[in-house]
Amino acid sequence: MLHILTKAPDSDAARQMQQAIADDDAIVLIEAGVQAALHTQWDGWALYESRVYLLAEDITAWGLDEFVDSREFATIDMQGFIGLTEQHTQTVTWY
Repeated sequence: MLHILTKAPDSDAARQMQQAIADDDAIVLIEAGVQAALHTQWDGWALYESRVYLLAEDITAWGLDEFVDSREFATIDMQGFIGLTEQHTQTVTWY
């Protein structure tokens, strides 16, 4: 399953998402969700780091390019986001 988080990592949506994630799920952080890059202590990094992607267009919109570039976060562009939706037969968006 592909989980799409639109809220900040300290939101109820983020906490609910973390409870629903299975071992083979992936996570895309979009909109306010890309703020997780600023919260390196967020549980999601420790638990799912290899499966968490930040949407590049939203990183730029939030002015986080330099911050994200200085760390090793997995980022995807819109084409990569579409590819993830094609790989996962189910998606859920957390608002």
